[in-house]
Amino acid sequence: MNIRIAAVALAVIASPAAARQDTTLRYRWTQGDVLVYKTTLKTSSTVSGMPGMGDASFDQTMTQRIRLLAAAVAPDGSVTLHQTTEAVSVEMGGPMGKVSYDSADPQSAEKDEAAAALGKVFGGIVGSTISVTMAANGAILRIDGVQKVYDKIAQNLPQDRTGAPVARGLKSVLSDEAVRASLEQSFPRMPPQAVKTGDTWTGQIALGSEVVGRIGGAQTFTLKSLDGNRATIAVALTLKQESAPPIGPAGMTMKMGESKGDGQIEFDAAAGRIRKSTMKTEMPSTMTTVGPDGRPAEMRNTTKTSMTMELVEK
Repeated sequence: MNIRIAAVALAVIASPAAARQDTTLRYRWTQGDVLVYKTTLKTSSTVSGMPGMGDASFDQTMTQRIRLLAAAVAPDGSVTLHQTTEAVSVEMGGPMGKVSYDSADPQSAEKDEAAAALGKVFGGIVGSTISVTMAANGAILRIDGVQKVYDKIAQNLPQDRTGAPVARGLKSVLSDEAVRASLEQSFPRMPPQAVKTGDTWTGQIALGSEVVGRIGGAQTFTLKSLDGNRATIAVALTLKQESAPPIGPAGMTMKMGESKGDGQIEFDAAAGRIRKSTMKTEMPSTMTTVGPDGRPAEMRNTTKTSMTMELVEK
């Protein structure tokens, strides 16, 4: 009886100690490793105050299948990854209806002009590869090949006024800085020191560009739990507009309000890879312009995003 009591007492004492054991979180790669991730990004925007119109809602869902090949691994753990987009589908909806494109069925887009336009942009991404060098803590050290992908897509866009806005929009998401921002969100930096349950660390990300305005993000990570090798990390994000986009038609200007987000990362500490991550953000903004009657008009927009990235089991 006393032995049983002692065993139970020992288990009670040992469990909290084990739960708060220090662990080092690092991305780990072996040359030749191949990881495939599925990412889904859902965006919904509600705009009110548009001159001559009522409230309007816009939705977009984009799903990608991304293949990462560890082409070279350095002694310090940094890796050169060849990132290839294997598949993409996108669906957009608004007051004018819905349009969609799926790289798995590209011929279906030929029946609709808007879908065909999406196909020229997103279809061109499929099969394209860029090179990314990343440190073991997740810091992005170098990116190569983005301009080549952009040029490949841009050459198939209309060379008239209709193609110019598409090219600008493409440049805002397919540039070195935009790709870097996307990678830093998908593979955030791990803490510089060993951590235990309850410990926090911080990070910074830069979003946007000169085309759409620059946004700074402050991240706070908290190690919520460590169950065996599975680390659960909570993420809190605050966003701040650092520079507004260029003045648009009719003198349109945009000011972003207080924006925030939260998410969670499931990290395999032994294998050194993300199993799954989620993030939700909300970004209110105000746009000021001149209405058809020549009077100032103010439009309010709230954009909500939901992102999921999950490792695809082979």
